[in-house]
Amino acid sequence: MIASKLKRTASIALIAVMSFTSLSFGEDFNKDMSFFNAAKEYILNNYVDEVTEDQLIDGAVKGMYDSLDKYSTYLDAEENKQFTEDVQGTFSGIGAQIALKNGNVTIVEPLENSPALKAGLLPGDIIKAIDGKEIGEVKNLVDVVNKIKGPQGTAVKLLIERKGQSFQVSIIRDNVVINPVKSRVLENGIGYIRITEFNKTATQNTLTAIEELKAKGINKLVLDLRGNPGGGLLDVVGIAQEFVPKGNIVKIQYKDGAENSYPSYGNVRFAKVAVLVDESSASASEILAGAIQDTKSGVLVGKNTYGKGTVQKVLNLKNGEAIKLTIAKYLLPSGRSIDHTGLVPDVVAERYVEGIVDLGKLQALPTDKAMKAGDAGLDVLGLQERLLALGFKTTDSKGIYGQSTTAAVSAFQSSQGLYPYGVADKTTLGAISESFTKLMLSDQMDNQLDKALEYLRSQQI
Repeated sequence: MIASKLKRTASIALIAVMSFTSLSFGEDFNKDMSFFNAAKEYILNNYVDEVTEDQLIDGAVKGMYDSLDKYSTYLDAEENKQFTEDVQGTFSGIGAQIALKNGNVTIVEPLENSPALKAGLLPGDIIKAIDGKEIGEVKNLVDVVNKIKGPQGTAVKLLIERKGQSFQVSIIRDNVVINPVKSRVLENGIGYIRITEFNKTATQNTLTAIEELKAKGINKLVLDLRGNPGGGLLDVVGIAQEFVPKGNIVKIQYKDGAENSYPSYGNVRFAKVAVLVDESSASASEILAGAIQDTKSGVLVGKNTYGKGTVQKVLNLKNGEAIKLTIAKYLLPSGRSIDHTGLVPDVVAERYVEGIVDLGKLQALPTDKAMKAGDAGLDVLGLQERLLALGFKTTDSKGIYGQSTTAAVSAFQSSQGLYPYGVADKTTLGAISESFTKLMLSDQMDNQLDKALEYLRSQQI
């Protein structure tokens, strides 16, 4: 019986394939559009579920781009809107960085001069509802972000939970400018600039940061490009002109053999530069870092970069859609391409300081269930490892929640203003996890920053 059913199914499938191949695909048809139209009509007439012509056309266009390199793609209206906002560095919303923490939509940081900051939102605030609708289980954070965003001048009501207390706040959306640049003085004579992406605001914000550091007597710089995925060509060129000596920054080569070169005019602002890079430093980041390395105007510190040596162009279509197509390759000042290979740092260094935490052996820390005295297992070990890194040592056996672990948890709770009763409840575990993350991202744990500082301190001006 089963064999009979299988044979019948196979026969039906074979007929379907044969019908498809013979369906008006004769030699009388022009092979370009006739094949596409015949396939489209066959699907519209025979596909078991509802499907529209627009869906099929969009799918066909996406299919064409999927057959190219991974940077060439079709963007639907929503994807193009998000892409444009990223490139422009502006959007209309409340201006807050949010993340999913312990299953909750949480404010990471209100942006400078944003409606969220003016409304009094704080890091750690949990968004429970938007315009009266509970958020519930979040499967896609982008959906939540899109509900909070909206036209300038419109209001959004958020139900906020802060340390167990709930309140509602109404925020008027406004245009928010994303500043991807942060700067500070590290020590006497050495400054720090971090650029997270090269959007349309990056050049001016970097120039402002440079002027502020120069006004403080800074002549050596750590330029942090770790995690920077790239951005606009002209935006990175505008910044590179402040770091690269007179000559070529980058050369763009097109399919037809045409070339465009982008020069620097020698307005170098710092005597010594160390550039931090990692596996996520890509594209425009590699243009800047590579130009600095090739012209010996600084050294690269960190890990091999991503290796994206191509240039894309965006063509906007009807109804807000767009296509992004790879149209050229770029060469660094030495004439080399780093496509698929990336940049090799002058000083290779791991991200984190060794000896405090072994990330390769670090146990996971679940934050969705409490732990208490008498518990045992790998979850407890993960708790003990993080407590130790945070300065709360335990003498209990590994993975055993005894008196010492109870005392360490209680001490941590006291340091955070939590009730110190020694039980690692969900709130405490969340606080431990967050504190540990902040520690790992701090200068104290940043081995690559240490190596950059070692280099800059050794350089005479």
